[in-house]
Amino acid sequence: MLRAARYVYLGLSWATVAAIVLQVFFIGLGLFVGSDKIELHRNFGWILHLVTVIVPVAAALAAAGRAQILLAIGLAVTIWLVPILAALKADAPVAAAFHPVGALLAFWLATLLARGATRLVGADQVRARTTVGEWVGVAVVVVVLLALSFSGSASS
Repeated sequence: MLRAARYVYLGLSWATVAAIVLQVFFIGLGLFVGSDKIELHRNFGWILHLVTVIVPVAAALAAAGRAQILLAIGLAVTIWLVPILAALKADAPVAAAFHPVGALLAFWLATLLARGATRLVGADQVRARTTVGEWVGVAVVVVVLLALSFSGSASS
């Protein structure tokens, strides 16, 4: 079970890296092919905003260790914030200007996470189970991010 969880974590980690690269390609389409393609970038960003919330859960299930779990939480929070920064364009353009900086940070965090997941799958040693405190941290972040996402206040 743990081995399978680690492979799922590995797949999700590298899929997140690929999704961020794809998201950058989508904005390139919007800028260089046609402005109607910007919707693709916008919609995919909101999907990433929600989907990456499962990465910390996968890290905890894989018993990835505190550092990897905290990195996964940091990645989820960063990716969750990136489209919100863009949504601030009209009201706070200086804050919205951090949207691409957030994307760079997300790419860096995702790459670190994926490299750690790759090492974890290749490791012979099995770490102790995820602690209760780590699970509580993951649960709190997931619940808060999802509640804010679906409350309508953060993403409107």
